[in-house]
Amino acid sequence: MKQLHILFQHGDDLQPFGCSMIRLLLPFARDHASWQVTQGIDLPKKNRADVVVIERLWKPNTDVLRAAELVRQLQASGTRIIYTLDDDLLALDLPSEQANAVRLFAREADGILVSTQPLLERMRIFNDKVLLLPNHIDDMLFGPPRGPKEAGDIVTMGYMGTYTHLPDLLGILAPLRRSLRRHNGKLHLELVGVSANPQVLELFKGLPVTLRRADGHVRYDRFVPWMKRELNWDFALAPLADTHFNISKSDLKYLDYGALSIPAIFSNVRSYHNTVVHGVTGLIARSSQEWETHIDTMVVDTTLRRKLASAARDQVYAERSLAIHSSDWFSAVEQIIDQS
Repeated sequence: MKQLHILFQHGDDLQPFGCSMIRLLLPFARDHASWQVTQGIDLPKKNRADVVVIERLWKPNTDVLRAAELVRQLQASGTRIIYTLDDDLLALDLPSEQANAVRLFAREADGILVSTQPLLERMRIFNDKVLLLPNHIDDMLFGPPRGPKEAGDIVTMGYMGTYTHLPDLLGILAPLRRSLRRHNGKLHLELVGVSANPQVLELFKGLPVTLRRADGHVRYDRFVPWMKRELNWDFALAPLADTHFNISKSDLKYLDYGALSIPAIFSNVRSYHNTVVHGVTGLIARSSQEWETHIDTMVVDTTLRRKLASAARDQVYAERSLAIHSSDWFSAVEQIIDQS
């Protein structure tokens, strides 16, 4: 049996990032007859792995020298290297030593796994073996699909995101505030994550908005059960600014909201063009005015909310789950090492 070892991206707390869980640890946790999979923040101390997957920048302090030493060690032992990215890190304002580490990993890998077509096109500059593996939900983690929320007197719209997504939310601040004022007493906004600073609520001063933290449930395999238990939203928001960095973003918000049977409004960006069918599996907002119009529609049209929620949920579970696609990840690894 061949051994595959995952070097996942982690912070100072040594815990895997959410993207590490979604794109590596959960897919490769499924049983496979030909592969034994291990994972950690460092290489195995005893047995040499046949293949090592390196994610993003691996360690918080990875620079080009650390990256070069890891690559040298793996190549000297005959270990195949697969690099994986779910964001265009080179579109960020990274320190040059970190940006050069990304470039080195990409050039020296036997192949690269990416989450979107724009990211594939971007990474082909460095490596001609780049494979597209879209994100999937872990159906075992999410559990059986639930039904859409029953209508109540108060309509709750929600948004969840890491701190890096605050600018995306601020991009629809004006229509959000106008909608909350217009539906005073009927509409409530709940934010999860977004900012560590509670002063973000000052942006909505006098409006019915709450900021929640998933304390103790931040790690993705704990966050999903927390979401399913705690997020009782009538509809959700998925704003995404049309920036160079966001061009390579995936449709993960659609997967999460769909798996939770929460209908949503999405920005008109490439991330959602091939996923969300307007009026069928979600609503697409092309302007500030359309954000406001779609929020108004979601507030009053309970039938539409249920229709969108059911359609998105059914598509996510039927087409975008690991129950169907877990073998794709092992197949991608085998394709890379067979061709290199």
